[in-house]
Amino acid sequence: MTKNERVEFVLKRLNELYPDPPVPLDHTDAYTLLIAVLLSAQCTDVRVNLVTPHLFTRAKRPEDMVKIPVEEIQAIIRPCGLSPQKAKAIAGLSRILLDEHAGQVPNTLEALERLPGVGHKTAQVVMAQAFGVPSFPVDTHIHRLAHRWGLSDGKSVDRTERDLKSAFPEATWNKLHLQIIFYGREHCTARGCDGTVCEICRTLFPKRKTPLANASGKKPRAKDSSESVTLMTAKKAQQKVVKAVRGAKKLAKATATPVRKALSKTKSSTKALRSTR
Repeated sequence: MTKNERVEFVLKRLNELYPDPPVPLDHTDAYTLLIAVLLSAQCTDVRVNLVTPHLFTRAKRPEDMVKIPVEEIQAIIRPCGLSPQKAKAIAGLSRILLDEHAGQVPNTLEALERLPGVGHKTAQVVMAQAFGVPSFPVDTHIHRLAHRWGLSDGKSVDRTERDLKSAFPEATWNKLHLQIIFYGREHCTARGCDGTVCEICRTLFPKRKTPLANASGKKPRAKDSSESVTLMTAKKAQQKVVKAVRGAKKLAKATATPVRKALSKTKSSTKALRSTR
C-alpha cells in the first residue's frame, strides 16, 4: 500500500469501528474539561472520572475553585498522582482565568498554553473538544500507532503531530484523534500488538513478519495477542502466591523452632526431676 492508501484505509476502518467516539473524560463545559485533562497526565481516564465528581461537587467554576485551599484540592485529587503539582496548577489557572479572562477558558492555543499545568497536548484537547477548533493532540497511543502504521517515523511527538496533520484532512482531526486512541486501547495496545497482530497493522503491512520496534526503538516486552498478556498476568499472580506461601512457611518455621526448643527443655527438666526422685 502507498501512504495515501494507508490513510484512506485507516479513515474508513476507524469510522466503521467508532462512528461517533465520545470524549473519554467526563465534563460539562470547557473549564471542567480543562481540569479533567490536566488531571489525566500520567493517570488513566477511568481514575480521573472517579475523582472529578468529588472535586466538582466542591467547585466546578473558577470563582468557586479559588476559595478552596490548595491542600484540600490536593487531598481530593491524590489518587490521580502528582497531586501537589496538579493542585497548585488548578488553583493557579483558576485565579488567572478570573483575573485575565473574566472567569472563562480562553479559546486560543497561545492563551491556554500560558496557564499553569497546561501543555501543548492539553491545550489542543480543549481547543478540539470544547471549542471545535481543528486540532490533533498526540498522546502515547496516537504516537505509537502512527509509527506502526507507517504514517510517521516516531522520532518525536511534535513530528508525529505534523505528519498526521499533513496526512489527514483537517475536517477529520478532532474525531480521528479520539478514534485512534480507542483503537490503540482496545486493539493495537503497547504490549498486545507488535505491528503484526491487530487488523489494521496486518492490513497495512501484510508482508511484515518481524515485530516492529516501538517509537522508543525498543521491541515490545510481550509478544502478540492479549492472551499472552493475560498469561503473563496470571503467571505473575501465581508467583506472588508462591512467594506468599513460602513466606508463611518460613514464618511458621521460625515460630516453631523456639517452641520445639522450649518443649525439649521441658522434657529434659521432667526427666531430671524424675531421676532425682
